[in-house]
Amino acid sequence: MSDPVITLFFGHLDPVHINFFRSLNDFAFVVAIAIILYIEIGNQQKKLAQSEEQYRELFESNPNPMWIYDINTFEFIKINNAAVEKYGYSRAEFLSMTILDIRPVRDHDKVKKFISGIKDGVKKSGIWEHLKSNGESIMVSITSHAMLFENRKCSVVIATDVTELLEKERKLQEANQKIKSSNEVLLNVAWSNSHELRKPLCSMLSLVDLLNETTDEQERKEYIRLLQQCTKEMDEITQKNNNELNAISV
Repeated sequence: MSDPVITLFFGHLDPVHINFFRSLNDFAFVVAIAIILYIEIGNQQKKLAQSEEQYRELFESNPNPMWIYDINTFEFIKINNAAVEKYGYSRAEFLSMTILDIRPVRDHDKVKKFISGIKDGVKKSGIWEHLKSNGESIMVSITSHAMLFENRKCSVVIATDVTELLEKERKLQEANQKIKSSNEVLLNVAWSNSHELRKPLCSMLSLVDLLNETTDEQERKEYIRLLQQCTKEMDEITQKNNNELNAISV
């Protein structure tokens, strides 16, 4: 309340009363500011609670396994439903374990070294082998994000099972390799038919001409023997090519 307003309502007051009203005016201003701040803090807390609830729902309802673990102790701190379903451990069992318990022993040192280099921000950690409660091995693609959770340095992880995808890629590579090998066999057979068979075939044609020209019985017998030898050689080459072609479809 300003001095002119005080004068308007209360007339000419002595300095003591004027100072009293001035103090009252300052107090009212402070109270008003306090009320505004109280309301604003309440609104911010409400928004924070809503944000935390949305994050919790996103975490729990994510179809991919997710967890939060302590970077220093490797302990699981929070697990979502998909992780429980995928790995076969109960939530209580998970919370009594560390992330090393779902890794092959041979990878433990590699995992520790990787975690020691974790920095802030989202990081694609690559594809790792994980173990389910029944001992089954699965391959997962890991994306992680370092964060502070419950006053602990943690990392939130999302694990995508890529086992079937990798198996399909492996089979596709095998099929491509088989096609490549088949093409090589076909080229070899084609070369054999055009080169290896030509030699005995040409020899047979020449022997037939000689056989038709001679009347000597001994020469005819020799030409016939050589013809039989060429026939056998052609049969061996043909059989070899057939075996290679049959191997393609096995």
